[in-house]
Amino acid sequence: MKEFCTEAYYMIFVTLANRTRLAIIDSLKDGDKTVSEIASSLEQTEDVVSSNILHLAKCFLVLSSGSGKQKTYCLNKEIIEPLSEQLEFHVNKYCPGLTKCVPADKLKEYMKSEASKMTYIEHE
Repeated sequence: MKEFCTEAYYMIFVTLANRTRLAIIDSLKDGDKTVSEIASSLEQTEDVVSSNILHLAKCFLVLSSGSGKQKTYCLNKEIIEPLSEQLEFHVNKYCPGLTKCVPADKLKEYMKSEASKMTYIEHE
C-alpha cells in the first residue's frame, strides 16, 4: 500500500467531511444542475452552494461546463461512482446499524446550521 498520509488525501477527506457538500453530491446524482437549481433543491442560498461547490471542484469531485449563469455542474463519475461503491460495501459490512437515513426535515435543519458556520483549516 502506498503512503496514506499525503496532503492530497487530507484535502479530499476534508472536502467530503461536510454534510452540505455531500448533499450537493447527492443532488447531482440525478444529472447536471446549475448553482441555482442545487440551491433550490437543498433549500440553501446560492452563496452557500457556490462556496461549497468550489471545494468539490478543487478536488475534481464535480466538474463544470458553460459559464456565468449558464454554468452547470456534474459529478465526476470516474471518481464518485467507485467511491460510492466502496462506501456502500463498507457500510453494509461494517456499519449495518448506520444504514437508516436521517429524516429529511432534520437533515435540512442540520445542513442549514452547518452551512452558516465558518470553517478554518490550518495547514502546518
